Amino acid sequence: MNRAIFCCALSLAAEASQLLLTDQYDHPFQLSDLHGSVVVLIVGDRTGSNYMDAWSRALRARYKPEDYPQLKRVSAANLASVPGLLHGFVKKKFFSKDPAHPASPVLLDWQGAVAHSYGFHDNVTNVYVFDREGIMQYKGSGKGTSSDLDPLFHVLDALLVKPAP
Repeated sequence: MNRAIFCCALSLAAEASQLLLTDQYDHPFQLSDLHGSVVVLIVGDRTGSNYMDAWSRALRARYKPEDYPQLKRVSAANLASVPGLLHGFVKKKFFSKDPAHPASPVLLDWQGAVAHSYGFHDNVTNVYVFDREGIMQYKGSGKGTSSDLDPLFHVLDALLVKPAP
């Protein structure tokens, strides 16, 4: 198996913990607040963030938000390696330079809480799926290639209600 790819379906393991993070706007986020929705948590470290867009684009293309309102996408940055003195400087990187088009919220994980709670592979994007009860049903990582995405899509197809034709 390619070391850059790790995925497995988890049946009854890894219930969504009380993960509590804030975004770049200092808004708190708790994973349990999305109970009742299927949640895709997309996380990258400095190198892994380069691949987050491939995962996000593929998710938006296949599961259009207007067709799948029960699917919530959440982005996070694993910033555990950033020294405390640089937190303010790094946080500013998550703001849009254009005030008319604010940046989407990104959870800032300064302590590595996601990695500690769910496991994490460095230098690639990590993706976690939680069902409506907050139970992790999938975790995978990679660069967002079709071989990375296929197992994710298989799990999401089983969890989501398909839109009426």
